[in-house]
Amino acid sequence: MSAGRLVADWRDPAAYDWLDDCGRHAFAWEWLRRQPDFQAAIENEAGGPAARFGLRNRPTFVADARTAHPIWTTEADPFLLTASAQPCAPGESNFDLSRVREDIAMAASSEGEHWLFGTAARALRLDIRSGSLRGGPVALTVHVARLDVPAIVALARLIALARDGRWRRSHFPAERRANRWSQILRVHDALLAGASQRDIADALFGTAGIANWRINAAPWRRRSQRLVEAARRAAASKPADWLSGAFP
Repeated sequence: MSAGRLVADWRDPAAYDWLDDCGRHAFAWEWLRRQPDFQAAIENEAGGPAARFGLRNRPTFVADARTAHPIWTTEADPFLLTASAQPCAPGESNFDLSRVREDIAMAASSEGEHWLFGTAARALRLDIRSGSLRGGPVALTVHVARLDVPAIVALARLIALARDGRWRRSHFPAERRANRWSQILRVHDALLAGASQRDIADALFGTAGIANWRINAAPWRRRSQRLVEAARRAAASKPADWLSGAFP
């Protein structure tokens, strides 16, 4: 496994338990921030990270998905919405940035404004191709090329944000495989810290007191082996694969 900087203590279950309530956006960020080439790019490059990371900004890899603000590109995030914003009187508007109570981050480019509402764990991406959200209340027109599941989900989140300024927990349901994915992430960090498969089994499955574990703890040894294999595959994944559902 390629070397990178440790970002969590793999022996502490609390460092991973929170991921059990997360969806794919959180895992896309958690795996990206562990990639050695991404860590090097954030620390060493004068400009923004290369397009291969699927980002428009330079979020620090030290922050986990609960506090990080990665602004994914259109190519990386199928949940991203594009819109135009027309200034208008407050009574005629359907979106007012000042009413939003979630985290807000923005990057600007020649293509317009690239907004992130929330964090990597609870994210809504909105690209403004004409106009601006910064001048006060606006009439927001969303342009949807295809009314698929990601677009419908993102629209529901945008409507709630415009109406209430916040989301409900139901807008970001946990992925049903999140518990296993967090285990795989923990195993990746264990390997990076130099842990053996026995160390991993002892920590995850409580096999420390079993003598001759290759024979007497064979089921847990096989589970550890499968988790190690899954961790190696996940470490080579791209954020776009997580966000689109192509992986795993």
